Amino acid sequence: MPGIRLFGRRFNFASDDLTIPSLIDIGLRLPLLVTFIVFRIKDESPDSTCPSTFYNGYFYPLLSVYAVITILASIMALISLRGTPVKNTRPRRHMPLLIYTRLIIVPIDISINVLGLILIIRVFHMCAIILRATIIATIILSWTVPIALFIILAFFIDLTGVISPEKKWEMRIKLIFCCGRGYGGQSSDIKNIVKTLQYLIDDERFDLVPSDVAAGLILLQHEDVLEERQLDIMQTAPLELLKEGLYYNSYAQSAFGWFSIAYQYRLTFLPRILFAMRFRTIGFCCACCSPCCQNPDSLNDPCGSQYSTLTYLLRKQKPVILYANFLGAFHRAPFYIAADDEKKKIIVSIRGTLSATDILTDINAVEDVLETELFGNGHCHSGMHSAATYIRDDISTRLIDIFIKYPDYELIICGYSLGAGIASILAILFKPNYPHLKCYGIAMPGSVLSENLAMATRHFIYSYVVDVDMIGRASIRSLEHLRDRIIDALDKCNRNKLRILTMTLFGTLRKRRQTFHSVNSQTPALMDESFSPSTTLNIDSTISELVLNQTPADRAHLIMPGTIIHLYSINRVGLFSRKISYRACMSTYNRFSQLIVHPRMWLDHFPASYATAIADAIENYDQSLQEVN
Repeated sequence: MPGIRLFGRRFNFASDDLTIPSLIDIGLRLPLLVTFIVFRIKDESPDSTCPSTFYNGYFYPLLSVYAVITILASIMALISLRGTPVKNTRPRRHMPLLIYTRLIIVPIDISINVLGLILIIRVFHMCAIILRATIIATIILSWTVPIALFIILAFFIDLTGVISPEKKWEMRIKLIFCCGRGYGGQSSDIKNIVKTLQYLIDDERFDLVPSDVAAGLILLQHEDVLEERQLDIMQTAPLELLKEGLYYNSYAQSAFGWFSIAYQYRLTFLPRILFAMRFRTIGFCCACCSPCCQNPDSLNDPCGSQYSTLTYLLRKQKPVILYANFLGAFHRAPFYIAADDEKKKIIVSIRGTLSATDILTDINAVEDVLETELFGNGHCHSGMHSAATYIRDDISTRLIDIFIKYPDYELIICGYSLGAGIASILAILFKPNYPHLKCYGIAMPGSVLSENLAMATRHFIYSYVVDVDMIGRASIRSLEHLRDRIIDALDKCNRNKLRILTMTLFGTLRKRRQTFHSVNSQTPALMDESFSPSTTLNIDSTISELVLNQTPADRAHLIMPGTIIHLYSINRVGLFSRKISYRACMSTYNRFSQLIVHPRMWLDHFPASYATAIADAIENYDQSLQEVN
């Protein structure tokens, strides 16, 4: 930081990012250089093996170039270690000159290999075996390195000033997400994504490169792990909510299909997936599948493999799969409808993020207006709103027919991560027609509904969040606040970036600390089985002043919907912690207004973390009551 400038153009890497590339360059060149020198010293009669034309026309020039490259790379590595990421960049001011010099040597290296190639072909059979292998390695290296340099420079170049900022981000999206395939040319939605990314990243106040963000996160992680934060427990979560969350979590995770099998059964994945699909094709050659493999109630599943996988995952609950739509695309989330005879529920389960197009749906976080019959107008996440609208249009008529067949059943909508956010919006859309509807959002995102809608849905939407799950705290405001914290941490840092990315990271990852140092029970009275969130839970309707003051007033504030069940750890945890004990409490959305940078912030979002946390909270429920009292 700031991004280095070459040829009058900014690049998305800094002068202190070249330590590792320089060491790699040394590691590739030095062994070949040593091999050349050793061979030449031990070769007492060079003319008896390789002719003198080989040494004069290829060997000595290449040896000189390798020596210069090794020395230059060593200087670049040493200079890139000097100074700090932000405050002290002057010791690295000559880095562009070194890069120019290194780039000049590239065509010289190629020229020597091209000119020497003719000589090598003529005398190759006359040289020693070890020298032959070394020559082949140098030829490969001389072409691989320039290609790699070209790709790196092309990938990291900042096109600001050449094209518009909007076009720049659109090109990046197309490059990262499979050349833009999958979003169906919905340019207006892509513009929303571009708008969000520009709002978070393209700010004139700072000049960040990707390695700066990584270093800043490590510095913040070191601070947040050592911070002794307090958890204020308003009320203990009722046992019934935990049991229902665990039960519908299995439905939410089964929507992932083959991925869920691979995640749950890592060692026996292949035989299980083959058995689940009755040894049909896994879907790579669906064109050869016969029509008899298809299921009439399963869309976008030509081979019937995904339907069979879903049936296998739900073998314990044994529901009746009434309908499934496995279309995964931009603003399209796969889902299925099942009839659970044990609970007498019709369950709509929506898949979470699994593909690149799902990620596009996630980051389309511009606010949409959501008009409702029961709760008035508000705002919601644009990508989730589009996906929920698609599902509603697909199943509205079908649900009417289903409830004619199952008149005594009630509607349940559930989902995981992105699917949880979509489920909450879908629940609002269906609530007028199905008064007994309930929604269970596992790993609920932190930016779904505006405050008025989130508060109005407390009696039928239940959001589950494990400990420091980053998705539960992710929103435009929390990400902006995180960005500002990163800038402040880098500004105060007096260490070089390599030390931050190695020693500081290692020291932080091996620490085992309590996420919440102390627990404060604000309301000792516990809830019984007749708990009604809309009447007994004291929800703080105010927004955190810190977050409010950091976001422009023209953006709607999206928060986590419904009643929030927070599953928090009570022991010292780290990245490699296995057995973690959890408790469950009721919480409010403003407890999730900021990201906690913790080694487990991503692991806590994994499906296994939720299954383990909810099950453990149920097992230790009586003990948790005594602890709160």
